[in-house]
Amino acid sequence: MSKNIVKGPRSPARVMQLLEELASDTEDLTLAKLSARLDTPKTSLLSLLRSLEAENYIEVHNKAYRLGAKSIRLGNLISAKMKAWSSFPAAVRPFLLALSRESGETALSGVMGEEKDHGVFIDMIEGNGTIYLASVIGARRPLYCTSFGKALLAFQSINFIHNYMADVDPVSPLTGERYSKDEILEDLSTIRRTGISVTMGDSVEGAGGVAAPVFGSDGEIVGCITLAAPIDRLKENLKKYSELAHSAGERASQFMGSSMPYPGSK
Repeated sequence: MSKNIVKGPRSPARVMQLLEELASDTEDLTLAKLSARLDTPKTSLLSLLRSLEAENYIEVHNKAYRLGAKSIRLGNLISAKMKAWSSFPAAVRPFLLALSRESGETALSGVMGEEKDHGVFIDMIEGNGTIYLASVIGARRPLYCTSFGKALLAFQSINFIHNYMADVDPVSPLTGERYSKDEILEDLSTIRRTGISVTMGDSVEGAGGVAAPVFGSDGEIVGCITLAAPIDRLKENLKKYSELAHSAGERASQFMGSSMPYPGSK
């Protein structure tokens, strides 16, 4: 038995097409213009217009149509929702939850600090494993030796990276060891190519991380997603964890509106 499919001007799709036409034009539109744009007979379209007018979704002025109060309110509600979704912490949290669930490990999101010389963790989903990351939210982390810090640094401009590396003294916060700047630059090159940043025992004793960048609609990096785990478990599952983090970063970037090819994607 075939299903009955609603067609014509009363279908939900046609309603949205009509409202979109009115919203995209700076002038009020006559019945004739709307009929031509929607390729719909005037008689059929008039019935839909009258229904929308009765519900205050459109208004009529001098035989031309414009958006009504309810349509404007709906637009404002959608705009507010999009602003909430587009904020980095709220936008990536579902991907943190999925990453933690799929790996069983702790997942975090982080952004560049205001001074542009460190990263800051802003959200965390605790995993089932044994890793102690108390009070990590809001903690500052160096860009040169942490997985998410290196990911943040790798996708900055060449001038930014040059100036940062010229000024920084890359000393391990745990051991006091001084890192090689040439090796850091090599790591950044690899991260730009693969979309994955891995460090082990560089900022938290006995733990490591796998980080992936998240890009916004303008193609600029807005933050990172990180999977954190004890070093032994990270080494044992490095391929799997890297794939999971990479996938989370890529999907979060798409959700944030990025249309650029994601680093390391085939």
